Amino acid sequence: MSNELQCFVISPIGQPNSEIREHADAVLKYIIRPALIQIQNEGGPIIKAVRSDEIGTPGKIEEQMIYAILNHELCIAILSGSNANVYYELAVAQSAGRPVVLMCYSGEPLPFDVKDYRTIYYDLKPKSIKEDTWVSIVAEQIQAVLKSDYTPPAILKKYTRSKEGTKSYLLNTQSKEFGDKPEFNETVRQTKSRCDLMGIALTSWGLRESTSVLKDLGNRRVETRILTVDPNNPSVEYLINDRLPLETVSSVKASSEKMAIHFSNLAKEYPTITTRTIHKGLPHHQIIITDQTALILQYMFSRGTGESPLLQIPKDTELYNVFAEEFEELWKLNEPE
Repeated sequence: MSNELQCFVISPIGQPNSEIREHADAVLKYIIRPALIQIQNEGGPIIKAVRSDEIGTPGKIEEQMIYAILNHELCIAILSGSNANVYYELAVAQSAGRPVVLMCYSGEPLPFDVKDYRTIYYDLKPKSIKEDTWVSIVAEQIQAVLKSDYTPPAILKKYTRSKEGTKSYLLNTQSKEFGDKPEFNETVRQTKSRCDLMGIALTSWGLRESTSVLKDLGNRRVETRILTVDPNNPSVEYLINDRLPLETVSSVKASSEKMAIHFSNLAKEYPTITTRTIHKGLPHHQIIITDQTALILQYMFSRGTGESPLLQIPKDTELYNVFAEEFEELWKLNEPE
């Protein structure tokens, strides 16, 4: 459901049947999820709570956890038990300025670093559970952090150069620092309603694992649009620096032609995948836009794509919309006659 919001639950998990797991399950079952249902019943948004052990898609757990913290609409952190992993994930969330609701079991002390943040001190007594004592309180806090005028505490705020409201941007000096190609695959795999891809050739999306991600989007009927440069576009020869290793005008044109055929074959197989080639205009970036984030890789004449800066932008920001409009303009400009 495209209008469904995502809530990542930062929580101690423990082994199955352990006291830690039973406690975590009880908080999720008797407090958090009922609070989300209450919000929905009161006319609020549909919110799905997901804990790291409930993420069903293939991939590295740590990468999926980081992705969820940075891209889900909010997080709920259960600080009970002073779990080191929980505090690590909370630090990630607060460093990125994400909306977080804090919860801790009543009577447990909090460390100096977080004790001044607003925290819900709950208990799991039968009476509390039966009377939903904490449900309304948690629901109220969730609604508060989701308000457009809410400003989350960002512990690195003064050190973050690129800011827009409460959304921070991640700018890497080199795109390869973002991770290997499967990391880009993971970003696309997480999308639910849209995926726009644009680049000169997008050769990495011809790899087996990347192709399987696109096929998965097709099977899930996610609207996917792919733009690559027409090899006959006169601008191609001016885009490529022949002095760079592994990059020549002829090889790039060959790759563009090959990938255009590859994407066209996917489009024939999956009705929700559409592809066009850019014969008018010129892409200055490689763009990946999903319903959660935008990855913008700057094309540079002085270095290859793997060495170029990468910008990760959260949705609902002006900069996200700017690059979405850039894709849209080139998509319309190159509509088949």
